[in-house]
Amino acid sequence: MRPDDGPRIAEFHRALSLETVHFRYFSGLSRLPPAMLERLTHPDFARDMVLLAELGERVIALASYHRGQSTDGAEVAFVVADAHQGRGLGTALLEILAELARERGLTHFRADTLFANRAMLRVFSDAGFEVERKPDQEVVHVRFPLALTERARAASERREHLAEARSVAHLLAPRAVALLGECAAMAPRVRALGFRGPICDDARKLPVGVDAVFFAGDAASVPEILAACGDAGAHALALGALASSPPGAELAAFDHELRVAARRNGMRLLGPGSLGVVNTAPHVALCAVPVAGELEPGGLALASDSSDSAAELLLGAAAARVAISSFASLGRRADVSVNDLLQYWQDDAATRAVALAVASVGNPAKFERIAARVAERKPIHALASADAARDEGLARCGVKLWRTVGELLAAARA
Repeated sequence: MRPDDGPRIAEFHRALSLETVHFRYFSGLSRLPPAMLERLTHPDFARDMVLLAELGERVIALASYHRGQSTDGAEVAFVVADAHQGRGLGTALLEILAELARERGLTHFRADTLFANRAMLRVFSDAGFEVERKPDQEVVHVRFPLALTERARAASERREHLAEARSVAHLLAPRAVALLGECAAMAPRVRALGFRGPICDDARKLPVGVDAVFFAGDAASVPEILAACGDAGAHALALGALASSPPGAELAAFDHELRVAARRNGMRLLGPGSLGVVNTAPHVALCAVPVAGELEPGGLALASDSSDSAAELLLGAAAARVAISSFASLGRRADVSVNDLLQYWQDDAATRAVALAVASVGNPAKFERIAARVAERKPIHALASADAARDEGLARCGVKLWRTVGELLAAARA
């Protein structure tokens, strides 16, 4: 929360339904009183915490805790815009508040909610905390410790898995795509290879809720593409080669800004520098890459980072007749990473094994946690690297290492 968020908070409140307002404030406040708005927008962060969830410039949720005179506990409350209720946003905000509270020495949260507000009670339970409830006529008094129990940790990891898998599904199994810039040249091939969903090639005519937008071209056009995607409510953006990208050290800042802009508009970002994606499942039949031989549908999922390794992997799979389920080229991994792909492939019925040709895995601790879980059900193969520590981490969680793409594909095929 920042002091200048006041007008957006007032607008957010005015858009809430009467039932949502009643559940949050136990009354029918048509507008927030100035004193309450002042407390929300000017919290004492040494004692209190107020967080916002945003989609574009719109506030879609507000969560807070207030310590009052307590030294080790705080009262927690949150409210989610009606259109975004039931999607796990309240639980996610509660998790973040709990983490911030633990860092500041708090040991428990407490809350009062109406007995009829079952959704709020479910949020406390779904977060995995050990909840104590004391009903008082229409009001339920809730108290729960903030210690991160195994149940809470498991619940958090389960939500993380589902959220990341579903977001990547928009990229790997889209129902509608847009091919913009230089990617528009792929449209006839995408259609000829079996994709039956809508294909758009005009950024000014993006269909509402389009799953995946693919763009390659001048980096100066990216802000316009991002704005069009945001207006259309696109779910994912895959960026290929971008001419005129910033040089040297400025490139990392450029990629970070792309990620922030995509996330603010509710999108996942693949690339920049991605060669594209492939999904051979009959109900998807998408081959959105500029280079590939005839790929057979099957059970091997592939991932690479650089466009060169992506081309080598795809052409090698086609030449060796290795049947694949899906493929993703990560490029510079401004957002979507190997970890995200593994979350999707874990539950993908078509995928029976995974092959990785990547220089690094991003967050190593998270990769080891996810890969160890996936490897229990589906073999994971990877190209060895010159980084001994990286390879040791992969082997530790059950990943099988190979020296060449040929060995990798042969082992995965077997």
